[in-house]
Amino acid sequence: MSKNRDDKALNSLRKLGYSEEERAKKIANIRVTLEDIKRETEGVTYLECFRRSNLRRTIISIVPLSIQALSGVVFAAGYSTYYIQLAGYSTEMSFRLQIAQQVCSLVGNVMSYFLIDRVGRRNVMLYGLGILTVILMLTGGLAVVGSDTSNPNSGGGIKGTVALILIYCWWYNMTIGSAAYTILAEVSTSRLRIKTIAIGLALQNALYTMWSFVLPYLFNPDQANLGAKVSFIFGGLSVICLVYLWFYQPETGGRTYAELDEMFVKEVPARKFKVYQTDAEAMGVAVKEGDVRV
Repeated sequence: MSKNRDDKALNSLRKLGYSEEERAKKIANIRVTLEDIKRETEGVTYLECFRRSNLRRTIISIVPLSIQALSGVVFAAGYSTYYIQLAGYSTEMSFRLQIAQQVCSLVGNVMSYFLIDRVGRRNVMLYGLGILTVILMLTGGLAVVGSDTSNPNSGGGIKGTVALILIYCWWYNMTIGSAAYTILAEVSTSRLRIKTIAIGLALQNALYTMWSFVLPYLFNPDQANLGAKVSFIFGGLSVICLVYLWFYQPETGGRTYAELDEMFVKEVPARKFKVYQTDAEAMGVAVKEGDVRV
């Protein structure tokens, strides 16, 4: 529809089981929606995302994606198989553990469906990252033990790091791995949403690109030879991110876009978002109590 291919759109709707009358209504609704979006976003520039009225929303929208890139997932998900092999596991076992890691990630992601609305976006991000920080520090500590060949428990340390990497992937996908995208879509204004999302993903991928250059030097035996001790680096960065989340991450769960607009306009502090009563809520309470006659 956005490319003026109405015939193909109708054919797609027919394949999806829509009747002729339903197809006509659907096409009409899509056309109206596209026209509304065009009017709303016409003339919008990236600079608007950084103007004072929108800057706070832009920062809150994009920072959780950057936190994902700073909290160690690039190591846990991208280098785990290589580390497992360096740790002495066979190629066959490394492959099996990589499959187990993907299963853990999938289970965590599915669990996030039921968690994010019940616990709240802010709590999922804050407490989720807090536990990830502990996991990262423990992983680094066990890696130190595992690298000490004079220590008879070094083998157990290596196995412990591998186990913690699997736990990390599960917990990450259940918490900040899912909540960041929800926040990105909810907090940005409708007029600037597309551009805010583009900025957030560009920044996140820039960080991933940086890590792809830096991590091999930190990780490989012929360079800094840190191995899983790079978890200390990600753990330290996660502590900084936790400070940000505590002071600046608002709770947006259960709020309409109109309510969020009002709270950002009134510059409500992040930690008061959950309990703040908007004008719309106040009016609803008044009507319910019979103070206002409609």
